[in-house]
Amino acid sequence: MNNSQTYEKIVKVKSKGKHLAVKISVVMCYLLFFSFWLAAALQNTESFVLIITGGLLSTALLVMPTWKYLLLEYEYSFWYGRMGVAKIYGKKKRRSVIDTDIKDLLIIAPATEEYINRAERFEIEARVIAVSDEDADNIWLTVTGGKDERRILIFFEADERSLSMLKAANPISFVKNNVSL
Repeated sequence: MNNSQTYEKIVKVKSKGKHLAVKISVVMCYLLFFSFWLAAALQNTESFVLIITGGLLSTALLVMPTWKYLLLEYEYSFWYGRMGVAKIYGKKKRRSVIDTDIKDLLIIAPATEEYINRAERFEIEARVIAVSDEDADNIWLTVTGGKDERRILIFFEADERSLSMLKAANPISFVKNNVSL
C-alpha cells in the first residue's frame, strides 16, 4: 500500500460561511454575558472593581471550556485497510466520527454532482462532511456499506497518497476516470 500501510492527514476547518457565523455568534454571547456584569457594576459603584473582577473571571471560565469547540480540525486516518475520520477540537479533544474497513466502501469518487447522485442511490442514512471548506479543492466522497453497518456518505479532502491507499485497498469501488494516479 504505497510504501507504508498507515497515513494520517489533518485538515483545519476554515472560518468561512456558516462556521464564521457561529464563531461571531459565540463571541457576541460572551460579550453579552460580560455586559450583564458591567451593567451590575455600573449600578453598584461602591463594589465596581469587585463586580468587574467577578465578571472577568466568570467570563473567562465560560470561554475556556467552550472556545475549543470553535477550533475544529478533521483527521483522516488510513491504516492497514481501515479508514477513520475524527473531529479534533482545540487541537486536544478528539472524537471519532467514523471507522470502517476500506474493502466495505461502496464507492470512492470525486464529489461531483454525478457521483453524489450515484452515492445517494445507496439509501444513505447519514452524512459526514469532513472538509476544510465546501469550496475546497479535491473533495472526494465515499459510502460505507459493510455488513451490519449504516450507510454513511462521507465527504473528505483527498491527496494523492490517500487516494492511492484507497485504490490499493478497494480497486473495485474506486472510480477510475478523471483520476491521475
